[in-house]
Amino acid sequence: MGLFSKMFGSSPQYPQLGPDTRAAGRLEAIRGNLEELAKDISDPLEVIPADGGAYVFIGKPPKKFGIAWIEGNEVKSFKSMMAEHNVTAQTLNRVSDELRDAYQRHQQTDRYLTTLGQRDIVVTPSSPLEQEVRNILSSIQ
Repeated sequence: MGLFSKMFGSSPQYPQLGPDTRAAGRLEAIRGNLEELAKDISDPLEVIPADGGAYVFIGKPPKKFGIAWIEGNEVKSFKSMMAEHNVTAQTLNRVSDELRDAYQRHQQTDRYLTTLGQRDIVVTPSSPLEQEVRNILSSIQ
């Protein structure tokens, strides 16, 4: 990141995600859910594609972020987890810290840009990051 991007807050420039990549195929399979999420949330989105779903960092990880995930045909979040499983705020804080650490460990992972609906989203096709996020989120279910 250069001096001007630090001063003016511009986003890093990523290469376009190839249309015939595995990540693009995974995103296409959940396109409807991703487009709905992108419509409902104005913050930046970073998607980690997974088999049958995806994990979506919302905001500006690793500092200030939220997370949603798509499993099959459902979009889930911390809010839905609290309602379904009586998860405490303390547990959510622990999970947020673990997600932050996982994201930071994978900051050097290749990232790409793709267009979803009318907006650009960042795609991080990383099996190790996907697995870490999956393990962290499964600890609260």
